Amino acid sequence: MREIDHNKAVRLITDTLKGPVAAVYRSLVPTFGDMKGDEFYDTVLTSSDLLHGCLLIFRKHRDAFAHLLVDNKGRTVNDDFVRLKCGRTVHDIIAMIVRTHAKKQFHAQLGGNPNDASSPAGKLYQAMSEYLIHEWQVPLVPHYAKLPVAKVRELGPLLLDIKTAADMPGAKPETAAKPVEDFVDSHSREADFWWETVNDPQVRQSLGNLNERDMRELTAAFCQLGDATRANLLAPLGLSLYQAAVLLGVSYRTLGRAGFTQIFGKPGNGGAVTAFHTKLKQKNVSSRTDVRSLARAVDGVLATMPRPVGMRSSDTRAMAAQ
Repeated sequence: MREIDHNKAVRLITDTLKGPVAAVYRSLVPTFGDMKGDEFYDTVLTSSDLLHGCLLIFRKHRDAFAHLLVDNKGRTVNDDFVRLKCGRTVHDIIAMIVRTHAKKQFHAQLGGNPNDASSPAGKLYQAMSEYLIHEWQVPLVPHYAKLPVAKVRELGPLLLDIKTAADMPGAKPETAAKPVEDFVDSHSREADFWWETVNDPQVRQSLGNLNERDMRELTAAFCQLGDATRANLLAPLGLSLYQAAVLLGVSYRTLGRAGFTQIFGKPGNGGAVTAFHTKLKQKNVSSRTDVRSLARAVDGVLATMPRPVGMRSSDTRAMAAQ
């Protein structure tokens, strides 16, 4: 495309994200209901966690966006690499979104205009823009901002081999990624994302055909995770939301509400969380573990661990669906 066509495409995509796309999200996530187009766009594109959650929802509910995913003849496009009416593919648009998010993060963390190659944000963005491509990179963007420009240039395309923040050069376990952080300050929005996650068919199957009451109970528990659980368990393992839901759901099913809260809630039991993480690592649990294998691994580890002091045997009851 010529430059003028590129600029027109970018404007059209941005307007669509603020308008029709935002409208779909408002219908899927009720707590977005009070957000107008510009506010929705700025809020989502600024937050790694919120953007990551929205992309997960897009993948799960792609049919809700079908009326927007059409080619220049009005035919529905189901392939990420087929051009849409705007002249771009879904793959192209996701890369554009990831880069826009990176600009916002680099500006916030480093300062300067990310479009100015002489500014701190601009230097980093220029060095890595061609490698900002995939939606799975969104949770890593805040950690990219901490990389020296020289290191980014040295890595080049090898940046795409870094799949979790724990794999980031210089990453420390205690400061690794938190892909399951609070999405926004509002607990109700976090609950919406957890609710979407536990409703995923693979998650539900891994946890044993949950009923609605079970899912609401899990959602409430997951919204009350303690800092130790986030920093010393979920972050070092680099789990996706779906994997985290399976790990936590199996733990909740085995320990019961009281036991789960005592270990994984607020304030939680940091020693037990660390021991749990260590045993999972010994079983090679990582972001590459499929959810069924993960459920089996968690069950196996929990069977070998002592119950928290003061926990009643009745607290280990299975959920009603089991």
